[in-house]
Amino acid sequence: MGLDTVIVAFFVVGTILVVAGTLTMGTNNLVESSFHGYVSAHQTMMDRLQTRIEIRNIAFNVSTNHASFTVANTGETKLYNFDHWDVLLVKNGQVSYLDNSQYTITPDVDIINPGILDPHESVKMELLVDLESNESFIVKIITENGIVSSAEHEAGE
Repeated sequence: MGLDTVIVAFFVVGTILVVAGTLTMGTNNLVESSFHGYVSAHQTMMDRLQTRIEIRNIAFNVSTNHASFTVANTGETKLYNFDHWDVLLVKNGQVSYLDNSQYTITPDVDIINPGILDPHESVKMELLVDLESNESFIVKIITENGIVSSAEHEAGE
């Protein structure tokens, strides 16, 4: 064996080490990103488990034919993406998805963080949709993380 065989052996061993290092770094990145994905999914699930809202105090205003009610945060998660909430109205067997121009949200009890619905705080919502007197309807609120609350009321009660 000559010097050329030793040089080729060093190149082969070097190539094997480079490939092994690249494979190890790739595996490390895969494990790291999988762990961060798991942590993120776990945090989202914990937020969902700790989020609860409740619709309270539904009232019908006879002069405007609008309904208003309070949405209380009875869970442990802060809610703040009101633009991402879905508001559904069921009346006469028809479901209507209300856009932002068909309802208003104003703080009712906003003690800790202005503009954020902290636990044990509430917001006042008014549906700007005309309802008939003695008409039964169901309002359903869905938060940005998928938590649902609904309530039924008869207009004029």
